[in-house]
Amino acid sequence: MPQTVPSDVAKHYERVQSYQRDALSVALAAWGEVAPGAISETWEPLLPTVTVAVTSAQISAAESSLVSYRDMAVKTGQYRLPRAFVDPDSVAGESSDGGDLEAALYVPAIRAKQAISAGAAPAPAMRAVQSEFRMLVGSLVADSGRKAATALNATRFTGGYVRMLNPPSCSRCAILAGRWFRWNDGFQRHPQCDCVHIPAKSGDWARDEGFVSDPYEYFESLSEADQARLFGKSNARAIRDGADIFQVENAKRGMAIDGQTTTASTSRRGIYRGRGARLTPDAIYRTAGTRTNALKMLEEYGYVLPGGQDPQGVIRGQREGFGQMGRGGTRVGARWAVEEARRTGVRHPMSRATMTAAERRRFDAGARWDAVREGRNPYGAGPLTDQIRAQVERDYEITVLSLYR
Repeated sequence: MPQTVPSDVAKHYERVQSYQRDALSVALAAWGEVAPGAISETWEPLLPTVTVAVTSAQISAAESSLVSYRDMAVKTGQYRLPRAFVDPDSVAGESSDGGDLEAALYVPAIRAKQAISAGAAPAPAMRAVQSEFRMLVGSLVADSGRKAATALNATRFTGGYVRMLNPPSCSRCAILAGRWFRWNDGFQRHPQCDCVHIPAKSGDWARDEGFVSDPYEYFESLSEADQARLFGKSNARAIRDGADIFQVENAKRGMAIDGQTTTASTSRRGIYRGRGARLTPDAIYRTAGTRTNALKMLEEYGYVLPGGQDPQGVIRGQREGFGQMGRGGTRVGARWAVEEARRTGVRHPMSRATMTAAERRRFDAGARWDAVREGRNPYGAGPLTDQIRAQVERDYEITVLSLYR
């Protein structure tokens, strides 16, 4: 049966493709300024600009992955409160295998220099590198979204995930489409792969929802020309003649899984700066053994933030008058709190009356999140729905943890 693509996943595909295009436009514009006779000398000064553009796209792809994963979990009745929060920054600023991003973006320059040294004309060699940029930048951005989803699997206790295609898809992805994987199984991918995770509590559940696909139906939905293009002419003919699609594909080279370690310092908030090599999310899952250990290691290596109140507390600021809560001093309790804070020089950390507007937003977001964690509706006496839980979670991430900015 054909695989059903949820609307949230389709929107995620579209967003990631737009981020890839934005980053690629910057990379190609910079590459257009490189002098064929001095490739290293002219490309190296442009690398920081390209690196920033790719890093920004990676963060956006990671954020999109996390949002679409959560929204789909709500719509399919699989929402669970997170044990911790994935930091989108933590999977950006590095190559797909966890290495240095600038080094990865320098590789096309090496390819151009090698081609010219081998006798290729400079202009065609420089143009040929553009294809490599398209593949490289596309993979760098998409892989960040997948890494974020991989880290998310340990924070939300669904059983696992289903691999979702974005047709037209290559033969390697087609035979894995719709397959259910446990939460700690690494995501196999190849350059330019655009498949994604979607939450699925079990293989049977995924099948009932239409998320599991038949690779033969996908193959037969293609024209013979597309079958030959995606599977290879001889392989496509063999499958049409009755060969096992899995055996045919597995006879070719398999796909890679994310690398083991990275030395990149990625977080804007400095969560993992200067601490040496760290395991990637996939490597953590291969070594952790249990979800508890995996979550602990994800926090240790800077991929997720704690799930409770912000340990830094609220920001202390200056104020005059009786504040928004005091209504010019007519509210006795608020007026007393302000006057007491002025007299003693100390503000009670739980008094909303003496907080700035920004502090109060952080305080209220934290209080609502605590209510949700305790099973209470923070907005009143009505039922606590998954939609409310997800809304409060999102507000907490933005207001208290400063994510998605």
